[in-house]
Amino acid sequence: MQKFLLMLTVLFCAAGVLQAQNTDALKPAPAQPIAFNHKLHIETAKMSCNDCHEPRGTGMTVAMPQPPKCMRCHATVATDKPDIKRLAEAAKNEDPILWVRVYRIPSFVSFSHKTHTDAGSTCEQCHGPVAERTAIAQEKDTSMGSCIACHQAKGAPSTCDTCHAIMSMNRGFPANAEGATLARLGIHATDHPTFKATPEAKSTGGLPQLAAVANFLFAPPLSVQ
Repeated sequence: MQKFLLMLTVLFCAAGVLQAQNTDALKPAPAQPIAFNHKLHIETAKMSCNDCHEPRGTGMTVAMPQPPKCMRCHATVATDKPDIKRLAEAAKNEDPILWVRVYRIPSFVSFSHKTHTDAGSTCEQCHGPVAERTAIAQEKDTSMGSCIACHQAKGAPSTCDTCHAIMSMNRGFPANAEGATLARLGIHATDHPTFKATPEAKSTGGLPQLAAVANFLFAPPLSVQ
């Protein structure tokens, strides 16, 4: 089991390097379907994060506000503004607002908002100074290295199982890779029974690109908001 966790850590580090070469660490604010001004709502309307982003279910995720919630206030506030008219129409037709995600984590990462808030973490620590922003951009690094550094600084658990419990519970490895490629990462294929050469490697005799491993490790994020 210890070998498996070590191998997982090495592959994540390699994938992180590859992804860093192809994408910017922080991105500009995306255009949203409704121009929601966080600064206005927090500083002027004196709202809190939880007023719009209520915990869902067990609190692992938080909700993105939808028209019925917005209209609790905007049925009488700023009703003449174009965006508010759009919200009113959406609420009437029961149409959702398709907010554009700003922060993402891979689908194989177990992140609980409740666990972090119960431990004393604030929204700003992961999302930046939202109360000062008219538009939200990614201002904080949510890479594996950043999360581990924060956990270590706070004395929080930082073992693989902390964020990747689902993998170790299944005792499976996240990718089938050719042995020589793994050797380049300091991993031996015999260390874990689920390793096997890919069909492409067998047919061509070539090495799979490390980017292929990175693409798996940075799998499509969860669709929940």
